[in-house]
Amino acid sequence: MEKKWGHMTRTQGLAGILTILLLHSGVVAAQVFPPRPSQPTPSSPVPYPGQPGQMPIQPAPVPQPSGLPGSLAKTIPFVALLGDPTKAFIQIGNMRSPTDTNFLLGRGLTGRITLEKYIHEAGNGNPVVLHVNGLSNPPIVSTEGPELRLQFVIPSLVFKTYYKDYSGEGDGKLGDVTAEKVTVDVYFTPTIDQRKLPTYHAARVVLNGEIKEPEKCTYFFDVIFPVNVCGLAKEYLKTIKPTIENGLREGLLQPQTRGQFEQQIFQFIRSELLTQAGLNPMSRAQPQILQSSFQGPDYIVNFIPRP
Repeated sequence: MEKKWGHMTRTQGLAGILTILLLHSGVVAAQVFPPRPSQPTPSSPVPYPGQPGQMPIQPAPVPQPSGLPGSLAKTIPFVALLGDPTKAFIQIGNMRSPTDTNFLLGRGLTGRITLEKYIHEAGNGNPVVLHVNGLSNPPIVSTEGPELRLQFVIPSLVFKTYYKDYSGEGDGKLGDVTAEKVTVDVYFTPTIDQRKLPTYHAARVVLNGEIKEPEKCTYFFDVIFPVNVCGLAKEYLKTIKPTIENGLREGLLQPQTRGQFEQQIFQFIRSELLTQAGLNPMSRAQPQILQSSFQGPDYIVNFIPRP
């Protein structure tokens, strides 16, 4: 039989106490753990590396592409426009024909120069004939301001001598003479044509060389008639200098030669620009050149590929 506590039984008293405790705990929980806000709390900004504080990192400026907006840019040295310099050469000669002298300097830059033999009349009335023959090494390429310089070195320029005729006896009467340190310098000044394609505005040529005198320079005929082959070779070298310089320069400036060069240049430029744009040069795509210029001997072009 349960004992009463006032007007309530023990069981009723315990139930009331539990009810009061539960209500009290709900109030405390509501005070300690308030409801979360409807929007998420922003994360803390990242400070600059090595610096305290809460200042956020400023975005780095985006680098702008060179050239015109939306275009591609490419730089091509003028020597690359000329072509492979290891295939360039200058041949000076007239052993078989006056037109043996020829040159190949680049794309379409080929030609011939007429170089006559040298004839000297000895004191006894017999002729002394000199021919010349020499082949250059591939050029040494350098730049001088806006000009591109190709220096061709001819290791040995031989002056072949004959006395009276071209027989074995006439060949052996005189000694041959050699010129050393013979150089042919070709200078190109590049420019832009009306299509904004590269070409050259001017070309100039300088030939230099020295005669290497052998142990014997003077030969006597009929006892009293001397022939100095070293002097004749020096005179001949002096004669062929303007012939080769003017012949090369005029050959490079001929409309036909320039036209061949510019036609091949167009195909080369088209292939280079389409390749840079990721297009097949064998396709029908074309580069539209927006602007171009030369900085020194370098061709700089801005273009848009047109599929």
